[in-house]
Amino acid sequence: MIYKTAIVTGASRGLGREIAKAFASEGLNVMLAARHEPDLRAVTESLIAEHGNRIAYTVVDLRSPESISLLFAATRQRFGMADVLVNNAGIGRYKPFTEWTETEIVDTAAVNLTALMLCTKAVLPEMMAIRRGFIINIASDLARKFLPNMSPYVATKFGALGFSGSLLREVKSHGIKVCTVMPGIIDTNFNDSQEGSREETWALRPEVLAKQIAGLLSLPPHVVQDEMVIHPMQQEF
Repeated sequence: MIYKTAIVTGASRGLGREIAKAFASEGLNVMLAARHEPDLRAVTESLIAEHGNRIAYTVVDLRSPESISLLFAATRQRFGMADVLVNNAGIGRYKPFTEWTETEIVDTAAVNLTALMLCTKAVLPEMMAIRRGFIINIASDLARKFLPNMSPYVATKFGALGFSGSLLREVKSHGIKVCTVMPGIIDTNFNDSQEGSREETWALRPEVLAKQIAGLLSLPPHVVQDEMVIHPMQQEF
């Protein structure tokens, strides 16, 4: 494994938690980041018990550029630079656009897209200096299709795909990889639902997807998987 230290946002629950677990099992230092400290602390403590002091956490509000800066400062202080970044955090709502509040629109754009770009900007110079890095942006299969009642959310996923593909073409000459992950329906607690409560019992399990994402880090340096599209077989897509 050529990669040493990973930052995973949205790491207190669901897919982010499982990605952090998978990376820790691969021997990486892992900085878990999320807004909800009780869940974040519990996940971190369980990983420390298994993997030792290669694991740490930072509480971050991704709507705040200042909070994002503190996340990267804390990572450098604890582990040095991060050469893997997983922009996993995401929020959204399902309701007609006219019912979305201004705050919900702004927050969705801030967490799902603006923070993704700011986190990437924070880590890129150091990756470029060592000519090694991997940026993994968790989007959605909605990055390539339309869905009513989730217009702002879908817009951010289109944006994440456009940003990721364009950035890869900027930085691949510096040895940096960028992959957009576009999963279908996952059994997580997105939108405050309880994990395991989905009626779609066939939904993707987050630990299965996390294993596939961790596998990206094992590709040879001269090979990049720039997109990962993955669905449960029973989903219409």
